[in-house]
Amino acid sequence: MSDVLVIQNARLEGPGTIGDLLKADGFKIQTIFAKKEKIPKLNHAMVLVLGAPESANDDLKYLQNEIVLIQESVRAGVPVLGICLGSQLIAKALGARVYPGPRKEIGFYHDLIVEPKSKSHLFEGIGSPFTVFHWHGDTFDIPDGAERLAYSDLYNQAFRYGSAVGVQFHLEVDRNIIRSWIENTTENINLPYIDPNKILSDVESEMPKIEKNMELFYKNFRSELGLTKV
Repeated sequence: MSDVLVIQNARLEGPGTIGDLLKADGFKIQTIFAKKEKIPKLNHAMVLVLGAPESANDDLKYLQNEIVLIQESVRAGVPVLGICLGSQLIAKALGARVYPGPRKEIGFYHDLIVEPKSKSHLFEGIGSPFTVFHWHGDTFDIPDGAERLAYSDLYNQAFRYGSAVGVQFHLEVDRNIIRSWIENTTENINLPYIDPNKILSDVESEMPKIEKNMELFYKNFRSELGLTKV
């Protein structure tokens, strides 16, 4: 039995720094590569659903299985954190619409606003606006009954529904993850407003902000969601 179930949807999208933080706190991690491996019976303190190039709307059996896992986790009150595609799967699992956004967001962004009406403390200590790393084209509506936690001009960026938290952005990335995504992507990211070389040149100056925000978010997530080891 593991404390944290990690659902990995792409080879290059691992848990990154949140995995390091969980391990440092003594959590055991069970990672399932969803395209190839069966999701185990839910018997965990937390579920982490990671990103991938696919859409939550794709008719793929393993994504449907993840939606079922999310719904089961919410019913059981098990903390679930969905990142990027993971957040879109949470939204879809809760009945909200997932759809292509007005434009891709790829790179470092500094425009995320903490929802001023939010009663959550998940972004406590993190400035508003704050810095994240993005790599997405789809977006989601906030599910009925959920609380929006963060947003930007174009997108809903984070929400909470019961034990489930969805974040559109990436705080879990490290330097190597960002470089590998850019070097290995087959996606067209040479758009007028996206410069892969600029992203790479900004890694060293921007990563300390991402790492600090990840540490604060993780600490807040553990506290607010009551995350304890099995």
